[in-house]
Amino acid sequence: MAVAAQCDGVRCDMAMLLLNEVFERTWAGYPSAGPLPKTEFWAEAIPAARQAQPDFLFLAEVYWDLEARMQGLGFDYTYDKHLYDDLIWRKAAGAQRRLLESPPEFTAACAHFLENHDEPRVAAKLALPEHRASVLVILGLPGMRFLQEGQLTGARIKIPVQLSRRPLEAPQPEVQKMYDATLTTLSATAVGRGRAEILSPREAWPGNPTAQNFIVVQWQAQSPDNPPTPPPPSPPASARPRRNEVEAGRRGTEFDLVAVNLAPHRSQCYVPLKMPKLADYNWSMRDLLGTEAYERFGSDLEAQGLYLDLPEHGAQLFHFAPIR
Repeated sequence: MAVAAQCDGVRCDMAMLLLNEVFERTWAGYPSAGPLPKTEFWAEAIPAARQAQPDFLFLAEVYWDLEARMQGLGFDYTYDKHLYDDLIWRKAAGAQRRLLESPPEFTAACAHFLENHDEPRVAAKLALPEHRASVLVILGLPGMRFLQEGQLTGARIKIPVQLSRRPLEAPQPEVQKMYDATLTTLSATAVGRGRAEILSPREAWPGNPTAQNFIVVQWQAQSPDNPPTPPPPSPPASARPRRNEVEAGRRGTEFDLVAVNLAPHRSQCYVPLKMPKLADYNWSMRDLLGTEAYERFGSDLEAQGLYLDLPEHGAQLFHFAPIR
């Protein structure tokens, strides 16, 4: 409560150590003053702090597969260390599997990161193409996007938090340019603002295992539960919707797609898009982070899914808009 009176949020170091069962296991064999409490510390502390500061944010550093438990006790976000490990140690299939198997509400309450004060600097761990792909993954997922001070300029020296000083590091222009472009582009999309769906890629053809290398997330600013109805074909001029009404309806069907190939080689897949009445339109798709642009038949997208063929560490952000 004292901390909540001074700032907007708190990161709770090793927060799972205060769980009753973990505390008992940690201190087993030592003298105890009495039985375990009947309630959890966090179940009391979090509501008490929020009573004084309703918008106060709780972030838990937590391991040992206790993330969901801590979320259930009231933490807004918990560390997504599993995803960090998969990205840093280049386990593409593990990252995809874990994200697809996790409940959406769990992923949305995770803090996705590539470095923090405990971990090595990501610019020192990953080459720029890998770095760029991993950045789009953590920024393209629902949940908290956690960026460490110095990460955006490509800092490479890990500084112990106990020190009150550090060497000055010149920014890495390529890393800085990559972050500037990615963050600026994302700010003009539905990513992080709309409804997210983590999509499940399937093999592009029998015997091709590379679909397991993709992370694909669809974002839509307007909920797809009630998409606008396309105008009827060729109505009388007097009955036709006004042009601005049609354009507004089409904008409501637009969506963005984060597509990342985490493998060090080209990969292919088909991805089913989660868009009701997808076949009612034909679609333009444009990579907002690059120069690629295509047109696709809605009927093909609905029947087969979207075909993706990305180069090694390919990271693309496609904007989809109806063209008819």
